[in-house]
Amino acid sequence: MADELLSEKRKDVLWLTLNRPEVHNAMNAAMTDALTEAIRAASDEASLRAVVITAAGNRSFCSGADLKESAGGMFLSRDGTNPIADVMRAIETCDKIVIARINGRVLAGGLGLIAACDLAYTSDHAQFGLPEVRVGLFPAMVAAKVLAKIPMNRLHEMAYLGQPIGAEEAEHIGLVNRAVPSAELDSVIEEVLACLRQNAPGAIAAGKAALLAMRDTPSVERLAFAESVIAKIGSSEEAREGRQAFAEKRPPVWAGRS
Repeated sequence: MADELLSEKRKDVLWLTLNRPEVHNAMNAAMTDALTEAIRAASDEASLRAVVITAAGNRSFCSGADLKESAGGMFLSRDGTNPIADVMRAIETCDKIVIARINGRVLAGGLGLIAACDLAYTSDHAQFGLPEVRVGLFPAMVAAKVLAKIPMNRLHEMAYLGQPIGAEEAEHIGLVNRAVPSAELDSVIEEVLACLRQNAPGAIAAGKAALLAMRDTPSVERLAFAESVIAKIGSSEEAREGRQAFAEKRPPVWAGRS
């Protein structure tokens, strides 16, 4: 694992910490490669229930691409894909729930990172912005993910003016799930993880994949697709255990969990 990314397994949760606080946790090639590899590997680890992405320090969660990376490398395609886009794809296709724990400013590509996450919780002192136009760029890749989260007119204002918004507004427009005082952030993350642990991991993984597929499925085809998904989930061992536990008035016991 690169020094730019710290990895720690805490019981059934993988914690990934962006570790370049001296440059506001800007993403360079080493960091994006390590993130992509770690998140993809998490999908294959049955003992994991979730991945939490956070950052070192409390000033910045992520300021986006490192503008000093040689020859604008973070804006170029490698083998047909962009390294930051690869991270976002890894998050979306990971069969574990990926949670952003936001402890500081989120700018540019950092917004794409949290928009790709399944859940996002932030300290109330954080700010969120798309300042790319101020350095001759435009947040095209970020917009591809943020479009599904926030109203178009608010995205226009953020992208064209380059002015940041606060955590309270980020929650209000749907960019994050919840903004809380910094002292409460860790307890909120633990509450969310506790809730996830009560629920069927296979159903969550299948549901996450289905929601991603339905997002890009024409509306007239979504119901038929959903019918096929629920038929598969409904006949699973987890569903049988869930129904039996309900009938027996006991908590369900999911595979791999004591």
